Amino acid sequence: MVTDVHGALVAQVELLDHLLTPDPPPRRRWPLLVLALVLVLGTVGAVAALRLTRGPEGPPHPARWDARVQKYVDFVEKRRDLRFEHPVYVDFLPDAEFTDLVTADRDDLGDDQVQELTAYTGMFRALGLLEGDVDLLEEANQLRGSAVIGFYSYDDERLRIRGTELTPAVESTLVHELTHALQDQTFDLARRFAELAEADDADSSAASDGFDALVEGDARRVEGMWRDHLSEADRAALDKEQKKAAKGARAGAADVPEVLSTMLAAPYDLGQALLAVAVEQGGQSAVDDLFRSPPRTEEQQLDPWTLVADHQGYLSVPEPDLPAGQETFEDGAFGALGWLLLLSERMPAQRALTAVDGWGGDALAAYDQDGTSCVTIDFRADTAADLAQMQRALQTWVAKGPREAASVEREDQTLVLRSCDPGADAAPVASGTSADAVGLALTRTYLSLGLLRSGLDVATARCGADRMVRTFSPAQLRGDGLAPEQVRRVVLPCRDRTRA
Repeated sequence: MVTDVHGALVAQVELLDHLLTPDPPPRRRWPLLVLALVLVLGTVGAVAALRLTRGPEGPPHPARWDARVQKYVDFVEKRRDLRFEHPVYVDFLPDAEFTDLVTADRDDLGDDQVQELTAYTGMFRALGLLEGDVDLLEEANQLRGSAVIGFYSYDDERLRIRGTELTPAVESTLVHELTHALQDQTFDLARRFAELAEADDADSSAASDGFDALVEGDARRVEGMWRDHLSEADRAALDKEQKKAAKGARAGAADVPEVLSTMLAAPYDLGQALLAVAVEQGGQSAVDDLFRSPPRTEEQQLDPWTLVADHQGYLSVPEPDLPAGQETFEDGAFGALGWLLLLSERMPAQRALTAVDGWGGDALAAYDQDGTSCVTIDFRADTAADLAQMQRALQTWVAKGPREAASVEREDQTLVLRSCDPGADAAPVASGTSADAVGLALTRTYLSLGLLRSGLDVATARCGADRMVRTFSPAQLRGDGLAPEQVRRVVLPCRDRTRA
């Protein structure tokens, strides 16, 4: 559930440096983070709404920073090369009080919210992302209650921390959350998230996902800088505490479906990878440029080069047609990440990623049909070949699912996937390997950076990284027996292709 994704991926980049360059740079390690997981069901306000609009006159602020956090404030300002407009309150809360803030009591939910949870559970089963009798509220409470150390609220502009002691993990979390406060004051995140939410269409929901990944990736990046600057002894203490916390988080959420953990962790990992590519190409100023012109699709997270190098856009897809008399309870963009998670539960990660690479645009509508949650998603591709690739992948997905629960049809240049909740008693078919698929996309991004640093041009590095993740096993990419000649043999066709 909580894994050292970046540590493994950076190790792969270092392997490339070792294989392709005579003098590799010093080893750099990324922190193991206990993710500040946020439930995706944003419509269930009692469960998820940490990001709300601020009041007309704004919340109160202290005259000066709490002396306990001043050094972390100074660090964040220096590393982000930005300045806070004013201090914010930092509340250090006892564990029980903090847990109450980040979890929800079922008794506090209204009938409408309970019905929404039931509808969304059925929607996730229709998408093949959940199976069996799953209690989304309980799963969310387990994730948040066991994994969240702190959060910054855009509502009252306060930072809340679990515990009253400045342990190494709390210090690291302070850096992360103070970065959010600085982002908010500099780029007015509360207003931007509110505008995207109010737009309430497929394009705005996709843009909101992209902006969220940027925000979290930047905070994760600064938190990584904090770890890098620590002494060896302090890094060891941080690692020890975070590993212990990660073990506790895994135990506390042992029954949570893998795909939920993957879905909630993805913005942090994908956002940080996106920023690594942006900084590589444009330096530190590229980060602020992205906040002014942020990514607008999840495709740009799965393959950051589509934004940084290709400046690739997307196709606007109208809301799907529904059966007569049906009204949606959820609509918007499904997104490239959604497709990757959906496909990877029923086929190998490599095949799922290949199909998703051709994503051009989509639109989802979820609705109730005679008491059953159903979804219709319209998919457009970049090319006719990409459309055919996705059609074959979806046909496999439908065939491996519960009988007659789903169908896929081609209507001109659009694929239409229709699926209804097969019920809690349907036989399970998901592989539980969604994290592997996201990891494959992340590995490709970091390998492309490694190849770029070894002296290849961007086009060759991208091609080579793509070929590597499809040729070598994860164990080989971690450095188990991969020889320089093997890497050169895989990358060479890309070099020849770009020279042609």
